Amino acid sequence: MDWLSRQFTTRVIVLMPVAIAINIVLGYTVQQVLKLPIYLDSIGTILVGVLAGPIAGALTGILANLIWQYAPGIGGGTIGPFAIVAGVIGLLAGLWGYLGVYRPRPATGTQLLLAAVIAAAIVILLVVPILNNPAYTDPSVGGYPSWVYTAAAAIAIAAALVVAAFIYIRRDLAGFWVAAAGAATGIVAALVSAPISAYVFGGVTGSGTDVIVAALRQGGADVLKASLGQGLFSDPIDKTITSFVVFIVLSSLSRRVIARYPLGERAVSPAT
Repeated sequence: MDWLSRQFTTRVIVLMPVAIAINIVLGYTVQQVLKLPIYLDSIGTILVGVLAGPIAGALTGILANLIWQYAPGIGGGTIGPFAIVAGVIGLLAGLWGYLGVYRPRPATGTQLLLAAVIAAAIVILLVVPILNNPAYTDPSVGGYPSWVYTAAAAIAIAAALVVAAFIYIRRDLAGFWVAAAGAATGIVAALVSAPISAYVFGGVTGSGTDVIVAALRQGGADVLKASLGQGLFSDPIDKTITSFVVFIVLSSLSRRVIARYPLGERAVSPAT
């Protein structure tokens, strides 16, 4: 019980509502307003998980989805049942926090350059399936104008360059591990969310990812395979971007502020 209670200090309890609000505002804007094929509704969840632990992270994700489901004005829709997925994301974030994934790791030379290149390659590899999807390349399937493919490719290249530059300029290997943790989180999230999307909603959730499901269905996949395929397209890149946003936020905070959270010491470099 001490392990559990240590995750819910006063600072964590104050941070959780802020994190929930970030999840809802960004998630609603990206999914329902912009209709993009990503989510960006886990930044607060991962932040709390990394700083406080897996239970606090899971609870933040679950509460965000449930509050979003029933919030006046933006409530309803399909987000509620995916609270399970949000909880899993929070659990994994807590695991990464315990492992010190977000802790700075100063490096130089070949090791640093290699980490920057591999991290950029991870981003590109995660985006390639989206770029190859007929929902974007074939207007008769997705209905997107031709500039969308070019924009998606440009965003992918820009994201890869930003990740590589962040690692290299800061001379910090942590960026590589953050990218890897984000990709792993996305894969797990896709595996958990696919049955919910397929069996509860028939693959149609009302977000920008529906067009990918439709494209895969038109290609002959059943609803479960189409939902899983969509998840494996969208979730890894989404969680990699989200993890890097959290990493940048943590990098901008002072060591003293971070260290006051339950897992804060694992997210900062050792004192010199």
